Amino acid sequence: MRTVRGHFNGSVIELLEDAPVEGRGYVLVTFLEGGLEMAAARGERTQRDVLRAPADYARHEEDSYTRFTVGAIMTREIVTVSATCSVAYATHIMRQKGITSVIVEPDDGGDWGIMTMRDVLKHIIGTDRSPEDVPLGTIASRPLIYVTPDTSLRECSQVLVDANIRRLVVKQEERPVGIISDTDVFHFVEERGWGPL
Repeated sequence: MRTVRGHFNGSVIELLEDAPVEGRGYVLVTFLEGGLEMAAARGERTQRDVLRAPADYARHEEDSYTRFTVGAIMTREIVTVSATCSVAYATHIMRQKGITSVIVEPDDGGDWGIMTMRDVLKHIIGTDRSPEDVPLGTIASRPLIYVTPDTSLRECSQVLVDANIRRLVVKQEERPVGIISDTDVFHFVEERGWGPL
């Protein structure tokens, strides 16, 4: 193995030495120092917003729903991103926050969207596109498939299966207030069961 030094200039990696190609294949692994994360987020920081449940919804604590409903186990803090920002920016936010999807702000028709890791694999990596050049709104799934906080976990599971998706946005009064995934449902049911019929 040979080490080749490089420098990240804010948009591309520049090699500081010649890569050892000599007619054969090779793998280039880069170790970067400095402001890679800062550079990835430059110019788009103001386009991100963390949405919390509306003030009137915040009054509802977990125990205001039976424990076998979406409202009892959903993630209440969701991350929304402008449809005009780049996919690269959105994936940076996802990695930084340790999440697998972002909610995309409404389009001209008022439809909210979602972008997941699977969307990035399918629409960016699978088609060999540059995430820096693709606006988030062009790959977001719209319209969203919703459930409400009082939806039972059984009903939620059926929606996930029927739609062949892994997460659902939870909406109240036409706004996203949470998100629930198949993993959330699985863990809850494994620990506590389905609840009463």
